[in-house]
Amino acid sequence: MREDLVAEIAELRREYEGLTRLREREDGLVVSGPLPFEASSDGHETIADAFEIDLIVPAAYPKTLPWVRETGGRICEAYDHVFTNGKLCLAVPVEERLRFGRDPCLRGFVTNLVIPYCYGYCYWERHGVHPFGEREHGGEGIARFYIDWLGLPGEVQALKVALYLVQHGYRGHHDCPCGSGAKLRDCHGPAVLELHQNHTVASAQYDLAEILRHCLKKVDDGELVLSAELKRRLLRQGNKMARRPGSRATQDRLKRH
Repeated sequence: MREDLVAEIAELRREYEGLTRLREREDGLVVSGPLPFEASSDGHETIADAFEIDLIVPAAYPKTLPWVRETGGRICEAYDHVFTNGKLCLAVPVEERLRFGRDPCLRGFVTNLVIPYCYGYCYWERHGVHPFGEREHGGEGIARFYIDWLGLPGEVQALKVALYLVQHGYRGHHDCPCGSGAKLRDCHGPAVLELHQNHTVASAQYDLAEILRHCLKKVDDGELVLSAELKRRLLRQGNKMARRPGSRATQDRLKRH
């Protein structure tokens, strides 16, 4: 096992003493055990509880983030923030990277992602609502994250930012993709830069494709309008991403509008 990973696991166990079981496998390792916690959120009650978890640390960590499954049957089937393979849906992918980047270690991953998820589930179990607001899966949830993170007025602006990130990454002297007319560095620059720093090429393209699919559905339903100029830019970019699964169908839909 890598020396840096040994040190991170030791730090994790000092903070969360129940995570004692360690199993190595070809694609990484699994840290398992009970995860007791006591947590609160602004304006909400303090909750103490415990979950049995597997923390799966891939061989490519930290380039590839860990993932978690709950193993004690604590999470009920009615809760929809669990994938079919048992993986907990902690946040949209780039949001996971952003939270991890603020304390980039296994202990930080558990503290900043797993514990809030467990708290959110317990709160939902008690009150039937999510304490942090509920974000949908897929493109709708990703678009909502962009809107919340950047303080954007709507989904078209989220789509423009996602397109900009794929095409340019971060260029402070460009006009801000939100459409304000200001330079990026004087507008949404810091937040866009942080997104760029936590994206890979593949993850930025994934966000763009998912937000576009969501927006096209709203266009089909008559709830959203995309300008001719934006559609041209999306079609040009789509041709470069033509190998992505489902991209051809999305391009065909875009051409019809």
